[in-house]
Amino acid sequence: MNRHFALISLLIAGLGWGTTGLFVRVLGTRGFSSFELLALRLIVVFAVLSIVMLPRILTRLKNKDFFEARRSTFFTAIFVSGLMLFYYLGAIVAVQNLPLVFAVLVIGSSPLISWGVPLLFEFRRPKGEEWTQGLGVLFGILGLLGLALSKNDSSVVPANSVPLLGYAGGFVAAIVTVVNARKLRSVRSDQLPSPQGISFLTATFGLLLSPLLFFESEQLFSRVEASWVLILGFGILATLIPGFAIAYASSRLSPTTTSTVSIQLQVWTAVLGWIILDEKLSLIQSVSAASVVLGTTICVFWRAENIKNVSREVT
Repeated sequence: MNRHFALISLLIAGLGWGTTGLFVRVLGTRGFSSFELLALRLIVVFAVLSIVMLPRILTRLKNKDFFEARRSTFFTAIFVSGLMLFYYLGAIVAVQNLPLVFAVLVIGSSPLISWGVPLLFEFRRPKGEEWTQGLGVLFGILGLLGLALSKNDSSVVPANSVPLLGYAGGFVAAIVTVVNARKLRSVRSDQLPSPQGISFLTATFGLLLSPLLFFESEQLFSRVEASWVLILGFGILATLIPGFAIAYASSRLSPTTTSTVSIQLQVWTAVLGWIILDEKLSLIQSVSAASVVLGTTICVFWRAENIKNVSREVT
């Protein structure tokens, strides 16, 4: 049952983060910078969670025995939450400086990183379920490449964008996805930080950094007043809900399986961009999106035993 909930969490995280590109694009046209968007989305998360969690946290902080017993959990939460700041900033920078399909192609490279790096460092061939995951990663990455390389004249970026900066931001987000998944997977179940705790700590770091992030902001309050509904949606739909979901899934699934959420981003962003921003999908892009879905399905659902059974039937 835990695995089923974790898989549903992956789907929710992919759909939630898939709306990031839309919020960033629209808010970017209203004058919000990458740092402002990072701070605003985390301030919204902090405001929502503090209503629920702050009284409980203050009560627990008075109990020294509780802190001593949960010390390792607390430091794990700090590590993961700190990295999440770089994930959110990297994703924002990627979307602001690249076409949506290119941005989430780079962010979506995390399954390839998660699958390939251990094999590269250990100088060995895949074994067992790694063959299954490798097949899924292959279909997923081919689909992502098809989406990114196919011609789409309606997928545009602002005139002042810096593509190199966008690629750097996307790779940062991809690497953070893998590192966090591996860190949470390596922690004992009784020492895992809660998804709420990780989200609250991430939002707290964002709140503390907000004076620096708003340092050069001009007419910030008037822009926020004109776009407060979008900012709330950005904080809740694209940050809070998927943050809960990915934290839960990361602690219960393998890193390669968990990182497939970033492959989903490509499909959801492309579909939502087509529906809302009129960034139409060509036939090649539609086929590529189907390949992404197939690759994700193999990574998540199809076990190594299935591969063996299929190979026996073929022979």
